[in-house]
Formats: sequence, structure tokens, C-alpha cells
Amino acid sequence: MKLLVSSLLMAVFTANPLSARTLAEAAALEAKELKAGCIVTAERIGDDVKFAIAGKAPEAKGTPPEQIVFEIGSITKVFTGLLLAQAVVEKKVTLETTVGSVLGSETKFADPRVAAITLEQLSMHTSGLPRMPTNAAAGMVEGDPYAKYDEKLLFAYITSAKLEGEGPYSSSYSNVGVGLLGHLLGKVFQTTWEDAVTKKICLPLGLNDTAVEPAKLPRATPHAGAEEVKPWHLAAMAGAGALRSNAADMMTFGEALLHPEKTPLKDAFAIALKPHAEAPSLGGQIGLGVFLTRTNGDFTLTHDGGTGGFCSGLQVIPAKGIVRVALISNNSVGGSAVITGTSDVKAPPAKEQKEIALPAETMKQYPGVYELDRDSRFTVVLHDDKLWVRLTGQTFLPALAKAPDRFFNMAVAAEIGFNRDSKEHKLESLTLYQNGRELTAKRAGDAPNVTLRTAKELQPYAGEYALMGLKKLTVTVLADTLFAQLDGQEVAPVFETSADRFEYDVVKAALVFTRDDKKQINGLMLQQNGLTISAARVMSPTSDPKK
Repeated sequence: MKLLVSSLLMAVFTANPLSARTLAEAAALEAKELKAGCIVTAERIGDDVKFAIAGKAPEAKGTPPEQIVFEIGSITKVFTGLLLAQAVVEKKVTLETTVGSVLGSETKFADPRVAAITLEQLSMHTSGLPRMPTNAAAGMVEGDPYAKYDEKLLFAYITSAKLEGEGPYSSSYSNVGVGLLGHLLGKVFQTTWEDAVTKKICLPLGLNDTAVEPAKLPRATPHAGAEEVKPWHLAAMAGAGALRSNAADMMTFGEALLHPEKTPLKDAFAIALKPHAEAPSLGGQIGLGVFLTRTNGDFTLTHDGGTGGFCSGLQVIPAKGIVRVALISNNSVGGSAVITGTSDVKAPPAKEQKEIALPAETMKQYPGVYELDRDSRFTVVLHDDKLWVRLTGQTFLPALAKAPDRFFNMAVAAEIGFNRDSKEHKLESLTLYQNGRELTAKRAGDAPNVTLRTAKELQPYAGEYALMGLKKLTVTVLADTLFAQLDGQEVAPVFETSADRFEYDVVKAALVFTRDDKKQINGLMLQQNGLTISAARVMSPTSDPKK
């Protein structure tokens, strides 16, 4: 449910451990970097189930870690997809039932293609709807961005929305699409989404502590970095990310995904867990709300979640009897990052990875933009005679040539291969090989003009800026990259495209820094959606470029 991210991406092209770890051990390593909060994990391998906590949760007051309640964010979408499947089982709808037919002929749409979107398309992110509704800001309460996004605002958006291009649309992550789906399913069951998902999904599966507002048990305190932040509340968008749960219930849910035939919802699971569309940015496919990928060749069910002060991850590998759950009371560590920390994929020894020199003319062929889907792409640039590669929402990493069209990174158990057509031998795509998975992205255009700088050069931009005197935007430096975070949103990297101008790659937005008469940075302008919002600098740099 993050506001400022690309499509939901697993932890790809990021550092891997050199040997296998338990999930608890992986969480303990990640927790060392947490400035506040905790990570609760649940891991089943075969018949062995273990719960653990890393970090601090004084609010738990002695409660076992598996009972502490967290916001699970977008893992909620798996529940909403299963609710759709149950509605199909009960013959209340079909997967082909349209938005227009649920809302009725009295609802008028500016674009008839929106009315024709099916419930299945909403669940598998192929509706053509964007990640967020254009009127999302109208539902914001400070620190709680969806709290007042009600049915009126949702319908105002849906009835006025116009889709870009012509369908069928590829899978492209849409919070508003699944939020709409949840709202429509509430109508289908003649109740609310919250009531329907509780009665039809949670209680039949024995998830007694999974709800929008679970009773009795202590809740983890949400954090953004070192700061405590507000819990999130979702109104009409609830189906996209409103559920709260604990590790015990999430393990039970994972076990249901592991053996759906043993549950009272086996018919719904049979519909929800089969592939419904390709999901290139996940290296696999999507069912109804759940991503279907491969982990070292094994079929895997997965989804992540994230809100203003929480992150979560769920992974199920049926062939190995594995269920992994990570619940984090801080938005600075992703659920997939914790789960990926268990990987037994080893980076090849440095002595076996030998860089070779390719001709300058050959190196000039590789830079470009390579698209996985509408929101996810690899950007390849040439800097200091080396290739640098980033995936949407991540930083640039150097790629060293080991053979023509084949590159590696010394610290990462991953490689990139460039693919050429068979006739003219022109570059047509690249493939990322990592964790037993392959992600292939088609070449879509030339590389943007990006200047890569050192942490020391970026340091003058770091600090806090007050947008219109209301919201704080924090700019920090990490790994030779500038990051920006608006209160209540996810931290995101920005990249220099011209002097003092840094652009996001996860949304169409830019930060333009301003200077005073002494050429010192004194503020910035946020440019987005045709608007320019000024922000004065209120605090000098806080980042340590040595970190």
C-alpha cells in the first residue's frame, strides 16, 4: 500500500548471504540496522515451526512474539483475491463479471472501458487502472493517507477515470484496482468487505486474530526509521491493505496455502492459486491476488506488504513444505529482504569472477531502458567506462563484463545477460539471473541522462525540507544515492538528470533544489502532476557519507 513505489518487486539484484540461514537469523541481521521497532518471524520447514523476534517491542509487555499484531499491508490483497474466488464458488459472480454490472446501469462512466473491467482483472492487476487514484490526496489525514478515502471519493475517481491506450493490459500493480475489488465484493455479499472477508475467509481458516481491528492482543508500534508514526486506516480502499494480523495467524494462513486441499475453502483456493496472468516484474505469474514465482526452481507463492510504519512478507514453497512470514514494525526493511536473507545461493568466489575488457563501441550498445511492465524497468547507463544498472525503485549497481553480453557484480549472486535478435544481432532485451529465477525485460528506449555522483558530492542536498510549511520531506544519502521521503510515504531514490534536478523513477516527479546568493542550498521544489510545490530547508544535512 505504499504511495511512492514501483510495482511490487521482490528483492532482486540485492546482496545475498554467502550461506543458508534460518529466517530468525536473517531477521537478526536485518534488525541490527533498525533504529526502532522489531521483526517477528515465523518459519515452517517440514514439520518444524519456529517463531522468533529480533529488535525491540516494549509495547508487547511479555506477550509471545507470535501474538503481537502488525499491519500486514498488501498481503491483504491475497485475502481479497481469495474472497473473489469464494464469491465465484458460491455463484454470486463469475471472474468475468464487470465493474459496471456490479454497480448497475444507474452508474455512469466517463470511459466505458472502465465499466467493462472484470473482477478477475482487478485482482490480477490487468485492469489498466493506475497504482493510485488521481484524487488520493483528498482522502489524506496527516500521517494516515487513506483514512478519509471513502466510497464517495472512490466512485468519483472510477466514474471519471480514463484508461490509457488499448487493452488487454499487462499486469501492473494497482492499489486502487484491488481497493475497488474489495468494495465491490462487499456489495456482492450484501455487506462490507471487512465483514465478508472475516466471515468467508478468516474465520473458516481459523484466523481469529486477523481483522481490520483485532481485539485484545497488543499491537506493534509503527516506525519510519527512528520515528514513531501513526497507524494507517483504510476506508473504501480496505481490500487493498487494511488487515492486521500476527505471526501465529499468518503461519496458519501460510499452511492453508501449503495444503489448500485440507481447508474448508479448497474450491476457492483452487481458483485463486492457479495462474491467471503473466507478472514479468515478479519473474512469474499472478493468481487472484497472489504472486506465483520460482525460488531456485521451486514453485513459490508470495506477497509483500507495506504501510507507513510496517512491512511484511509471506513466502510458501509447497514442494519443500516451507512457510516463511516476516512482520516488521518499521518501514525501512522490506519483508522480502528478510526472507531473501535465508537464501543458500552463494556468490561465486571473487577469483572465479574475472572482469574482461570489452571494446568501447560494444559497451556503448548496452545503455538503455528495458521494460518488465508498465511500472518496472531496468535502466542501464555507462559511467566511467563501466555499466551501471538499476531496477525501478533501487539504486544503481556496477555490472562488470565476464563475456560479451554477460555481466556480473562482485557482491551479488546475480548476473545480467543481454539478448540479441537472431538476424541483425541487435540488442532486444536483458535477462536478470538471480535466486534461481530469470526476469527478462524488453528494450524500450535509450538511456536517460543521469549523472552518478559520490556520497560526498551528494551530501550538500541532505536535510529536511518543509513542503508548504506542513509536511516534512527528508533527504538522505546512502550508497552513493540520494533518497527522499515524504512523511507517511516510502523512502525512494532520486537521480540527477541535470544540475540540481533529481527525478524519481517510481513516479513521474522531480525535486529541483534551490540556492541562495551564496550558492548554498536553501530549499527545493517538488514537481508532480503539473504542480510545483516549494519547500524551505529547515534542517541541515543529517546523512553520514561514510556509512
